[in-house]
Parts: sequence; C-alpha cells; structure tokens
Amino acid sequence: MGGDHRLFMRRTGTFTVVCTSGIAVSAVLIQTGCGRETAAIPPAAKRDVDFIKDVQPLFKEHCYKCHGSSRQEGGLRLDRRDDALNGGDGGPIFAAGKSEESKLIKYVAAVDPDVVMPPEGDKLSDEQIGLLRAWIDQGAKWPKD
Repeated sequence: MGGDHRLFMRRTGTFTVVCTSGIAVSAVLIQTGCGRETAAIPPAAKRDVDFIKDVQPLFKEHCYKCHGSSRQEGGLRLDRRDDALNGGDGGPIFAAGKSEESKLIKYVAAVDPDVVMPPEGDKLSDEQIGLLRAWIDQGAKWPKD
C-alpha cells in the first residue's frame, strides 16, 4: 500500500483514512469483545432509501431463503413487516435510527466471523450494506401493505 495514509480512530466508533489524494473514506469500527479484532462496517448510503425499491429486493435475494415464508431460522421472518420488526428468537434485529447497533448490520457485515449472513451464497456488498444502514438510520420505514 503506497502513499501517505493517516488513520484517525477510536476503539469503537468511526474511523477515517485520509489519502494523499485528499479522499477520505469512513467506516464504523465495532469492538467484538473477547479480545477479537474490531471489524469495519461500511458507511450508510448518502441518499434517501426506499424500502420497496432498495431494501425489499435485498431481503428477497439474500434473506428469504432462510427468513421467508417457508423457513424462519432463529424465529426471524423478513418477508412480513410486523414479523421483521419484532425480530427473532434473540429479539429485534434493528431499531429505527440505530444502524450502528443493529444485529442485522453486524451480521451482514460479518463483524463476528462466526455469525455471517447470509451463511451461503453471495454476501452483501459494501454498497448494499450501506443501503440497509441508511434505511435503518432514516427510520426503517416499511409500508404496512
């Protein structure tokens, strides 16, 4: 890795890498505990996110196989609004306005290498994780119908 890179960070929070080109890249560090390394979570998208257009297709492509109408691993169902908002056996997986604390985001970002979602198939890209983060931070608006 060439060039001058400066890293500014806290143990848990946001870090920024500033390159000689002047471009700053930010992500969120999450302390996983038990002496494990911290993992970076991609930043939230910088645009308005629509559930039907942006989030539902991600759920359909990456989540419904295990958390849809035919299966609800861990008691979690993501194809119905009320079920998704209630969460699974371990409680809610996200809270509106708090993507950084969201189990959903931690799982898809593979913060804990032992809990990575989806467990099989294509993982979500940084951009897709950013869309989910923005959706949660923007209030996790999900139409009732």
